[in-house]
Amino acid sequence: MILAKPNHIKIYGHRGARGNLPENTLDSFNFLFENKISAFETDILISRDLVPVINHDFRLNPALTRNSDGNWIENDDIKIFDLTYEQLSKFKIGSIDKKSKYGRRFDDQKSLGEINIPKLSDLLELASNNLSDNLIINLEIKSTPVESNLTPTPNAMARLITNEVNKTELNDKVIYSSFDWRVLREIKNINHQISRAYLTSELKGKVYDKSPWLDFMPLYDSDSRELPRLIKTLGGEAWHPKHKDINKDMVRISHEEGLPVNVWTVNEKYEMLRMIEYGVDGIITDYPLRLKKLCEKEGINWF
Repeated sequence: MILAKPNHIKIYGHRGARGNLPENTLDSFNFLFENKISAFETDILISRDLVPVINHDFRLNPALTRNSDGNWIENDDIKIFDLTYEQLSKFKIGSIDKKSKYGRRFDDQKSLGEINIPKLSDLLELASNNLSDNLIINLEIKSTPVESNLTPTPNAMARLITNEVNKTELNDKVIYSSFDWRVLREIKNINHQISRAYLTSELKGKVYDKSPWLDFMPLYDSDSRELPRLIKTLGGEAWHPKHKDINKDMVRISHEEGLPVNVWTVNEKYEMLRMIEYGVDGIITDYPLRLKKLCEKEGINWF
């Protein structure tokens, strides 16, 4: 798996291509393949019967989810981990409520009608049918250290998800990421050669020293060399910071530690250009075709 190339930008579709098609649907990921985008980020949760599923939120999002009658759900506390996959399948995704605050962010998103929440195995089958040298599957494991009833234990999540990937021939195409570094530790314990990317968010003004999100690791200055050095020490292969958290010096420092930097979620052209000027290795975006066209217009190499 090639995470970085000199003088190139890696384009990652965020939740497929959320700006164009409903997020975390097979159609959205297939849209990437059809447009020669070979990398994507997606989110993994676990159902009550321990099926890895593709969904971002710990609870069903009323702006994205309809009930069996075709109406938008009103209950915003339906937890993924409380339902079996059969029960989850009674809810339908594939469109966005354009009247909702969330929906107004994506006015141009096309509707797919009513479809089921996909399983991880469905997505891996699609990826297996679209293999390429540059394919990267970024599986973000949705886990939290502050609410224990939303997911299995970090160890169980790590094993369930890696076991699913092990059923395929995609191990060398997958990089696991999480804001909950406990999960990444468990993945390392399963196999230290498994690729891991460490997610961070809202660094400025927050005390991360011995944070439960960072697996209680000591960290005294998130704006210095210490954070990428810590990630590298833990065996991380990439750092995935929020794009508004970083500057050119932080990217340089990360590279000096031998750590590629892939930023999220970058949607506006001026922000894309700024990240490229900073020297990041990859950009995770809801609008991968926008970034692709921008790179081609500006003569920027991408892969």
